Amino acid sequence: MWRVNVEGGKPPAQWEVEHFADVSATEEFVQQLMLEMSEILGGTTFSEAEKENVKHAIMTISTEGLLPAFEHLKLIRSSVAQQLPVLNRRQHYEDFSRVLWHSYKDLTQTAVSVMGKKVGFIWEDNPKFEAGLRVFMEAHPGVPRGFDDFLRNQRKSWQNELCDFRNLFLEHRKEGPERFADFYEPDNAEALFDPVWRTIAEILVVLLAMRLPPGVWLGEVPVAQRTEQNPRRFRWVIPALHQLK
Repeated sequence: MWRVNVEGGKPPAQWEVEHFADVSATEEFVQQLMLEMSEILGGTTFSEAEKENVKHAIMTISTEGLLPAFEHLKLIRSSVAQQLPVLNRRQHYEDFSRVLWHSYKDLTQTAVSVMGKKVGFIWEDNPKFEAGLRVFMEAHPGVPRGFDDFLRNQRKSWQNELCDFRNLFLEHRKEGPERFADFYEPDNAEALFDPVWRTIAEILVVLLAMRLPPGVWLGEVPVAQRTEQNPRRFRWVIPALHQLK
C-alpha cells in the first residue's frame, strides 16, 4: 500500500509517494474502510471542509489502528512455526489486542465525534449503554432496524472481553493472566480481527447514511454478487430514478 506524503509549501507534483504498509488493497477491511467509506462520504451533505475532517478521522482508524493491528496479526501467524521465547510470543498478542482496541474505542469514537454525533455509550457499562442506546435510537428513527441488537451482540460476543483484557490485565494488572488465556491463541486472534473491523465499518456507515441527501439511500450488494474485480459492499439507491423508468 502506497500513500502520498503531503508536504506543505510544495506543489503536489513534488509530494513524496511512500510505501506505507505491506498490505494489499484487496483486503476486505481496506476496501471498505479506506475506499468505500471515502466514496460514501463524498455523497453526504457535509460541507467540503467537514468532509476533509471526517475523511482524515476515518483514514486514521486504518492508518493508526487497523493496519498496525493487521501487521501484528501477520506476526502472530508467522510466529506459530517459530521457536520464540514465551515473552516474545506473548508480546505479539498483547500488541495486537492493544492496537485493535485503540482502533475501536478511541479512533472510532474520534471519527464519530468529528461527524457531530455522540455514541460514547457504546463503550460504557451495561446500564449506561442501554440508557444511551435508547436515547440514540429515539433521536434517530431512520437508523436501520436491528442496529441496537447488533451493538448488543458485539458487546456479548467480543467487546466486553477485549475491553477487560486491555483494562484489567494489560494496563492495570487487576486480574491474573489465567482468565485471558484465549487471547494468546492464534485462532482467537484471527477470529477477533474480523468482527472488530466489521463493527467499526457498520457504525461508520450507519452514521454517514444519516447525512445522505433526501431520496438517496445505501443498499447492500449481496455477497454472492461481489467479485474480486468488484468487491463493493454498498451501492447507491435512488428510488426516484427507478420510478422514471
